[in-house]
Amino acid sequence: MKKIFLILIVVLISLQGKAQFVNAIGITGGVSYSTQKFYFIDPEVILKKKYQFGLNASVFAEFFSHKYVRWVSEIQYNQKGCIDKQPEAKYKNRLSYLCWNNYLKIRYELFNIIPYVLAGPRLEYKLTQKTTSPPITDKFEQLHLSAAVGAGVEFISYGNIKFFVEGFYNTDVKHYAFAMAYVKPPLDIKNINFELRVGLKYQFQKRGESCNTPTYMD
Repeated sequence: MKKIFLILIVVLISLQGKAQFVNAIGITGGVSYSTQKFYFIDPEVILKKKYQFGLNASVFAEFFSHKYVRWVSEIQYNQKGCIDKQPEAKYKNRLSYLCWNNYLKIRYELFNIIPYVLAGPRLEYKLTQKTTSPPITDKFEQLHLSAAVGAGVEFISYGNIKFFVEGFYNTDVKHYAFAMAYVKPPLDIKNINFELRVGLKYQFQKRGESCNTPTYMD
């Protein structure tokens, strides 16, 4: 499995290396609203736990300068988990991840805003685990994939600094062990996360743009 992840990383870096240039770099910060689904095998039971808040932050680069299509790659810190409410007590599960996220970005420029959608995979590396639910008797997966879709709005402004707001739905994918946070029979656990974040990006000057007015000679 680790070989598959390494191959994926090499391929994505190679594709990005062929980009004509980096269009923009930036940072984001926001809140996460996460829960977990517990899948018990015998007897077969699915339990959805209560949500809890966390934090997220990232640095990213945006590649290509196509009018409608961009590629975004980012390194993100993200907190996930849930509140497991039982008759006898409430158990808090808190996990933190370092994620490498890659999105296809589809955008459309309007007069004063640029709405856009994003979709792509996340490669998640577990940093910390603080879980107290009694059914959790082992460690969560150190490395796994998840899927994310999102939408946002960038506000058009003069100059290189751009402000944007965006939201994401991020989930593990059931039935694929490499895309689940916890696979320890008789229990599988799926992370589900909603993210709201704001960001700033520095957009590099496009080719052909200049502050100087061209001079023509007869």
